[in-house]
Amino acid sequence: SEALVDFHLDDFEMSLPLPPEIEDIPPLKDVLADHFPIGSAIDARETVGASAELLTKHFNSITAENDMKPAEIQPTEGVFTFEDADALVEFAQVNGMLVYGHTLVWHSQTPEWFWQDENGQPLTNSPEHRQLALGRMQAHIQAVADRYRDQVWAFDVVNEVIDESQADGLRRSPWYNIIGPDYVAQAFHFARAAFGPDVKLFINDFNTEFPAKRDTLFNLV
Repeated sequence: SEALVDFHLDDFEMSLPLPPEIEDIPPLKDVLADHFPIGSAIDARETVGASAELLTKHFNSITAENDMKPAEIQPTEGVFTFEDADALVEFAQVNGMLVYGHTLVWHSQTPEWFWQDENGQPLTNSPEHRQLALGRMQAHIQAVADRYRDQVWAFDVVNEVIDESQADGLRRSPWYNIIGPDYVAQAFHFARAAFGPDVKLFINDFNTEFPAKRDTLFNLV
């Protein structure tokens, strides 16, 4: 299976050396090696000190908690700030870890310029604004893919798009309101073309342990 079990090490603090009862625990990544990778969502805090020691002992996959989100990657149109994400990818490579990318299209942690015209006014659902938003989506996905397609095994293309209270099951996000319900499919078309055939592409959401949310996601897929 290629499923991931994700843990987060935020705010984990422990003085070195690690106590024997922790040092002697067999690495999770080894215990479960025949089943799936063990992943952790991290930022720079988990790449140094005791957190890094714990991370590299037990985990063999990482996800950037925030550093690959649109606001971090492209805060201003055409200005890409890859440095923090690059550092996490380098850490993973040095330590023999997989990288799962997160995320390309989201309603949150996305700069407002994605949804504004040249005068700073909100985009509408006009044909012209739909094409503008699609062009920005495609350009962002392409830039991220050009940077990381050879360093990641998977990427979350769209994130948290489900609203099970809606008749069509889709969250009324700016992407939805400007482009329309096909924006999810458009994002996957752009991502497949940009990342090539080998990177696995995912739709990601929360609360999928609840039947209503899970069924809505299933039906969308």
